[in-house]
Amino acid sequence: MMDWNSNLQQYLRQLSELQTGIFTSWTSMMPNMPSSNMPNVRDSVVNTLKFQEQVVTSSLEFQAMVARQSIEAQKQFWESYFKMLGRS
Repeated sequence: MMDWNSNLQQYLRQLSELQTGIFTSWTSMMPNMPSSNMPNVRDSVVNTLKFQEQVVTSSLEFQAMVARQSIEAQKQFWESYFKMLGRS
């Protein structure tokens, strides 16, 4: 169980670092963009937001799946435990 928790924490840390890197890269490019390219900037913002939304949605779906699997594994463990004790 501890290994699973460690893996999840590592995944979430890497996801956070990825999101920070994307945001930092995007904001560092903004001052360098000429004002004549405003439609391109708007498109970039929209695309960046869509990508971030996909990353967050995927992360939440993954976390929900991991939580469901963890709960199911715990349920099976306890059911087996009580069945085993009941037979003794």
